This record gives sequence, structure tokens and C-alpha cells, in this order.
Amino acid sequence: MNKEQLGVFIAENRKAAGLTQKDLAARLHVTDKAVSKWERALSYPDVTLLEPLAAALEMGVEELMACRRAAVKKEEEPVMALLEISRENMEKERRRNIWRVVLSALVMLAAALAVVWYTGSYVSEEIIGGIILKETVGGENYIYVEQEGHLLRLKCGGGVDFDSMTQKDERGDERAYRMDCRWNKRTYEGTMTGCQFYGVSLGGMMDVTFETEDAPLFWYDEVHYTSENYYPDPFAEHRGQVFLCDYRFWTGNLNWNGETFEWEDEQQVLLIEDCISAAVEDIDGDGHNEVVVRTRWPEKPYAVYDWESNDFSDKQVSVLWPDSVSPDLRERLMTIPERQEQLNRETRRAGGGEGDTVIW
Repeated sequence: MNKEQLGVFIAENRKAAGLTQKDLAARLHVTDKAVSKWERALSYPDVTLLEPLAAALEMGVEELMACRRAAVKKEEEPVMALLEISRENMEKERRRNIWRVVLSALVMLAAALAVVWYTGSYVSEEIIGGIILKETVGGENYIYVEQEGHLLRLKCGGGVDFDSMTQKDERGDERAYRMDCRWNKRTYEGTMTGCQFYGVSLGGMMDVTFETEDAPLFWYDEVHYTSENYYPDPFAEHRGQVFLCDYRFWTGNLNWNGETFEWEDEQQVLLIEDCISAAVEDIDGDGHNEVVVRTRWPEKPYAVYDWESNDFSDKQVSVLWPDSVSPDLRERLMTIPERQEQLNRETRRAGGGEGDTVIW
């Protein structure tokens, strides 16, 4: 028995009985679409419907499965027809089971990939270092520490004494802490569950001094400043070789003592360490210049050092962290390689070759 033969047989006998597809479907408690599929040889009737279907068409089950109203029928024909329907239904169930297995395998694979991604993204470790910045946002306390050339933002847990953590001690030396952290390597954000004072962080740089400049700064009429102690930034290779340096601001004579290797009568006003560049600018428009620094961290690229009081006996310098600065100031803070690349781009747009080397 095949589907086409059975479909034609059902359709002919339904019409002979004066039934529509909808009438036959109502008697069998199925949809008229199911009847239509039988007659168009798209599917077999369910085994449980053979007896009521035969009764509705006024014939025996044997006649239905044999697809003919014969007076004499071979006994094996109904059995073979029943087996064929059973095989068809079993094949459908087997295909459904295959899809279930495939779907289950995909879910397990996705879960495994998620575990691998989670394990690869997060790291739990002990970090020893100084605090770059403290801030409170939405009632939550955060600190920033340097990690792999980025600023790692850590949310302080309940066991961390946020108020007691300071960047420097009373002598101005940087304080280092041992911090228990869990953070994401991709977002550079995480949590800190424990923190203990580790000691005072000391260090030095190679001694290279650039040209000295003068400008009014804070409440001083004139301050001398220079960049010095240049060294390669170990985390800047992906964006070109960038050097970090210190910027020193002081008042006093510009006479250099060759014996002591120091400026005479120097009074230090400000020392900014490990930055890319700095400029003196009245960024807030209060009539007094501040120091605008380009930091080594892409998350907090700029810092502004300001001294709001004219009390020279209480030199309290505050640090602000703007998200951006003006285009003119941004250009002043460019490094020598960046200026060279800018010159090359402008030359190429003008139709020429590479630009002349920038001399700084």
C-alpha cells in the first residue's frame, strides 16, 4: 500500500458516501487539513484512526488497508499495510529524535563555549600597586589601579575600608596596597574583596631633560617647567612607540649648578610622573592657568591639576579628570610620532609624498 493509492481510495469513497472533507474530519475528530493531506498522499492516517475511518466510509478495516472493496482479500495485505503505516510513523519519530539530539548537542556546546569565554575573560588574582584614582558613583565606591597599560576599575566590597585608602602618605610618597581582585580582561572592570597596606612605592627613571619653558601657573606670576626622565611605555606597542616622562614645575633662578647638578634656588611647585605630555592652559576660564596632562591610560586620557587658593602656605593641588579637551589643546598634547603621522596624512591628502621629519 502506498500513500497515493490510499489517498485516492479515501477520496473516492468519501465522495461516494456524500461526505465533504470537513464532514469526514468531524466524524474522526481531526481537522479537514488532515483529511486533505491523506487524500493528497502527504501523510498516512494514524493507526488509531483506521477503524473509525473505515466505519465512516462504510467498509471494513481490511478493505481500507487493501484499498479495494474486494470480496476475497489476501490475509497478509491488511497486516502489510498496517506495518507500512507503522514504519512511516516510526520514521517520523526517528527524525524528531535526531533533531532533539542535535539541539541538545548545540545547547551543550553553547554552554561549554560560555564557560570557556567566562573563564578566559575573568581572572582572580592579588594585585600589588598604588591607587591612581578614587571615586564614588551612585553610592558605590570605586578605585582605579594600573594593570597592563590600562586603568583597572574595581568596585570596593563590604570588607574594604575605602576611606582609609590614600594615594600618598604625609611625606608625599606613593602608598602601595595588596588587593584581592576579580576582574574582566576585556572590560578592565571588576571587584575588590580585600585590601591591605603593603608599603611605600619608590622608583626612578632614566635622566633625560628637555627644554625648559616658562608660564604663569596657579597663583604664580612665572613658573619654570620641563619634561624629563623619558622611558618607553611598555604597553604602547600596539599604537606606536610612546614614551612616558615626568613634568616638573618650579620657581627660582634658572642658573644650573654644574657641581651639584641642580637648579639653584629651586622651589618645587608640582611634579607629575609617568605621563605622555602636559600643557599649561587656563582650561576653566578663571584667569589662572592650570596644568593639563595627557595620561597613559585610554580610560582616563586627561587630568587637570588645579590650585584654587592663593594661600601659598597651603598648597593644596586638586586633580580633575575630564573626558575630553578642546581640539587645540588636544593637538598641543600630541606626541612627536603623532605629529609626524599627522603631517604625513596632510601631505598625502595634498598629493605629495611623506612629510618632512618633525624636529622637536
